[in-house]
Amino acid sequence: MNKAFGVTPHGVVIKRLDTILDELHADLSKDWGVNTRLNPKSLLNVQLTAFGDKLAELWEFGEQIYNAMYPYSAEGAALDNAIQFGGITRDEARPAFYPVHAECVEGATIPRGSKIRTNTNPAIDFLAAYDAHVNRNAFNAAKVRVAVVQPGFIYTVALDGSLYSYTSGQADTAAAISAGLAEAIDNDGFGVSVEGSLLVIVSLKANQAHEMVLSGNLTTESVTGIVNYASEADGDIALPNGTITEIVTAVPGLISVVNLLPRVPGRLTETDAEVRRSYADKIFSRSNRMIESIKSAIMGEVPGVRAVAGYQNDKHYQDEYGRWPNCVEMVVDGGNELEVALRIFDKKTDGIQAFGSVEVVVLGDEGEPITIRFNRPEYVYIWYKIAVTHSHTEPLPPNYVEAIQSIVLEEMDKIEPGKPVIPQKMIEHRIYATIPGIGFVQTSTFSAVDPNEQPDEYATGIVQIAPRQRAVTEASRIGVLLDG
Repeated sequence: MNKAFGVTPHGVVIKRLDTILDELHADLSKDWGVNTRLNPKSLLNVQLTAFGDKLAELWEFGEQIYNAMYPYSAEGAALDNAIQFGGITRDEARPAFYPVHAECVEGATIPRGSKIRTNTNPAIDFLAAYDAHVNRNAFNAAKVRVAVVQPGFIYTVALDGSLYSYTSGQADTAAAISAGLAEAIDNDGFGVSVEGSLLVIVSLKANQAHEMVLSGNLTTESVTGIVNYASEADGDIALPNGTITEIVTAVPGLISVVNLLPRVPGRLTETDAEVRRSYADKIFSRSNRMIESIKSAIMGEVPGVRAVAGYQNDKHYQDEYGRWPNCVEMVVDGGNELEVALRIFDKKTDGIQAFGSVEVVVLGDEGEPITIRFNRPEYVYIWYKIAVTHSHTEPLPPNYVEAIQSIVLEEMDKIEPGKPVIPQKMIEHRIYATIPGIGFVQTSTFSAVDPNEQPDEYATGIVQIAPRQRAVTEASRIGVLLDG
């Protein structure tokens, strides 16, 4: 049976050099009545070989053009062009963003591009992402000073619209007035103390901004606002809290800085492999299905998101997972809470509630506060014991352990919250297909929600994962045994 070449129902099949030479010799031998293959060193054979090589290059070029049309085979610029047909683009490099608590003299402006630095070695520089105005209208902490000390005065502090007052006595000092106000402020959202003669008010939630109004006999010593800074270099720069503390650019009124909140991760330019892995999720941004649209918006637009799962209860009663009637639940691993909430708000249908334990307040079209909820997944840690048997028909590569661990890590990275771990489907077929010299593979697993738990008994089969859980692993949890 003649083999079909070109674009076939099974994809493109090209002619290799040996096939081209066979056909050229066969045609010439038939037309001339002479076997042209008899002398491999003949001038004719040399000419046909050179000519056939150029034809083979054209076939390979045609195959490259064919593969460049599709996201799962294109590379580089061709991949960028291919994914544009789906309205998708490659994620470019971006810096890491850190919300930084900046203590300032009230009214200070931190100009865009002003620089701060870590106290680590080597130091890492960060630039203010925008012009930031720090004042009592959006504060996270404040030091309040008594401006006028006089008996019988009423001193008032309003926090988010709630009023707290103290009337000074005959012998009250500034410190006594501050202490009286501290005792009068009864608000679960703030920690209140006195430092010397200053009233110190600190939000108990480090990521929230509040509004404060003071009576005319009080003023601020300093106000702490949350200012976003971007790393000077692109990439995901992870730092512990309390390490961004050095002020490089002198800004009038800026007293101190410190990072107390999680970062919005940066990234390097998306690689071809990452583009292919995220393409299927991003393409759903054109879907009419609400869950898929929300999921795609979160995956494609929120930096640092590793995985997303979505569920909808379209019934008029609470379902078995506790979801409210007519609501959506998004389970999101990674990403800034506000950014995630904004994508849910933008994509969900009006009248449909967002369910979850993480609550974020966003502003509606008229500036009204709207609470958006979603969930973070509970991690289920998976330990692997992968027993492989050498087939002895071909040698095992020297890095077979690292190659197997890499396969497991890649497949686990693709798992969404709520999806089970199926080793035979996810891992074993890839080991057979990509690592030579392996005749048999058997995978057993151990799972626990405590990362410090030690495996006692491994089992084969599927590891079931609850809707609000996500299976994760790491190289240290992947054991490979040769020949059992």
